[in-house]
Amino acid sequence: MRITLTVIRRWTIIICFILLTPSHPRLSAAENFPALFQEAESLFQKKHYAEALRLYEKTIAQDPSFTQGYRGIVRSYTVLGDPQGAVVYMESLLLQNPNSADFCYGMGYALYNIKKYPEAKTYFEKAVSLNPDLAAAWNNSAAIYHFILHDYARARTCYEKAISISKRTGNQWVLEVAQKNLANLPAAEAKKPVTEQLTMEQFVNRLVAAVDAGDEAGVRTLVSGQKANAEQALNWLLGEALHSSVDGKKEDEQVRMQLAAILAKEYTKSFKSPLLQKKLTAYQELSAARKQDMVSAEKLLKRGGSEEQNGRYEEAQRAYNDAAAAFNRIKDSSRAGTALVCAGDLYRKLKNYPLARAAYNAALTCFTETGDEEQQALVLSSLGITCFYLGEQAQALDSLNRSLALYQSLHNSAAVQKVKQNIELVKAQRR
Repeated sequence: MRITLTVIRRWTIIICFILLTPSHPRLSAAENFPALFQEAESLFQKKHYAEALRLYEKTIAQDPSFTQGYRGIVRSYTVLGDPQGAVVYMESLLLQNPNSADFCYGMGYALYNIKKYPEAKTYFEKAVSLNPDLAAAWNNSAAIYHFILHDYARARTCYEKAISISKRTGNQWVLEVAQKNLANLPAAEAKKPVTEQLTMEQFVNRLVAAVDAGDEAGVRTLVSGQKANAEQALNWLLGEALHSSVDGKKEDEQVRMQLAAILAKEYTKSFKSPLLQKKLTAYQELSAARKQDMVSAEKLLKRGGSEEQNGRYEEAQRAYNDAAAAFNRIKDSSRAGTALVCAGDLYRKLKNYPLARAAYNAALTCFTETGDEEQQALVLSSLGITCFYLGEQAQALDSLNRSLALYQSLHNSAAVQKVKQNIELVKAQRR
């Protein structure tokens, strides 16, 4: 399966820059300071952008807290056709003073201008962490939550902070803008879980898009409505990370692990289950040698599937059992259970029901150890069918009823219906 981990943002949002207009300048003792800024504004209006840019930069050099100067710098670079130049300039200021709230604000403003919204939000939030009274940064954070992320609850909090600070400090401009935006803020609404039917590939791509956009609410609603996909996606991510690690692609492994960590965290919150976090922790504790052993075991499992597909059933059986043994040696109960299910399915297809029953029972033990209820339900259903063909109706009903109870607790209505049908067939046979 090919899943794209880089998602192109599809937003085309045009927001009037009045929403991010900084505060009035803090006048310096020198009388020529406001005149310097006014001269820069005049040059900009006359379209002498390069000359205006030099004067805007001078205002920042004289007083970094003069936030209107940052707006002038960003506007000038933009009309000169080099919006990235504003980012480079702000980076140079931050290199000299990385803990400057004012320079963080300027960096956030430059990044916002080139539509790098998550990065801009990070710098605005860093600015207020360094200077909680920076009203313009609170207002700009609010604008991103409001117009970009649609997180209205957080937007309201930031607007209210901007308004409170502006009233106290006399920053009339930010006060007016924040009050206007707050008045037009939609009421916060609880986002419903995403319950539409998605493939695992679609789920992962949506997850990446939400993470890439810094959309925490989007991640939450996606994961909370897609329990089975979340579990499959984590397995896939860890598998991809494993192969990247063995192949020496450490950066690729890190990307997948970061996404897996976000997924596991949201899964735990949504379903009050540590299942994915346990899997993630187990992977993080693997040594390099263990990872290599796991890849070797996976190759055996893959070989079993290939042999079965080509009708070489004895070779397939051997490969599945070897894979299960290999996974058991490295104490990977989840994958050992998967290999045993493959072996059980093959035995059942070949009507070797005693061996199928043994394989399913062993698989059930594995999934009980891992706490994977979805897999337990699946194995119990297969075990019930196998017992039925062995003429063991009582055992068949016991397994099927246990499977039914698990599927009902997992709210898997399609599986519930199938198991109920099998239970009725077994009961009819007993009459």
